[in-house]
Amino acid sequence: MSKDHLITAVLFVLVTTLTLRWRVSHTPAVWEPIFASLRHECDPANPEADYFFVQTALPTERKREAIIQRCREVGASLLPAVRRQIDLETDDELRGMLTVIAAALGDEASREPAARAMTGFDYPALKITAAKTLRHLHDPKLVPWFRLALTDHHFVVNGGCGLQREQFFPVRTIAAIALKEMNLIAETDEEVLDLHLPLQSFNR
Repeated sequence: MSKDHLITAVLFVLVTTLTLRWRVSHTPAVWEPIFASLRHECDPANPEADYFFVQTALPTERKREAIIQRCREVGASLLPAVRRQIDLETDDELRGMLTVIAAALGDEASREPAARAMTGFDYPALKITAAKTLRHLHDPKLVPWFRLALTDHHFVVNGGCGLQREQFFPVRTIAAIALKEMNLIAETDEEVLDLHLPLQSFNR
């Protein structure tokens, strides 16, 4: 190997190493506590994150919304750290939430995976959080996913201690609102009526 080639190789290794170190050192310091909060909310062993269908409040979903808002306030500078964590994460729900965060931060490549989380995974808090995040994007490419979400089977029970009990479908309702905000309607007249009547009474 000639002297020039050797110098070029050394410079290449040096520049690559310095670039990688720069990326790590310039990861926003706020990301680690944000990710710690997200991991806590997605931990099945955390009793505060337990999700009951028979309830009127969704505490873990509200906390996840707050985490996403913290990420939005930091901005797109968080994206490299989020993408790295997605690649490393083995827990499906946590990886789904990271994908939703990436979509919220403007990563277009994460929109379809987030839509899959909204319609495909069996984690209610993840589905609701994904639906809320995607709703605000007003992306026409997500219309088929919102239509699919109109058939989501997850529900909560409203009514408290009263005699009247009602099923409320959060993901369906958010999807309906998203379609309406994009000036779209459902496929049939019956579906249009359903968009305006998300609560369905039933006998326990």
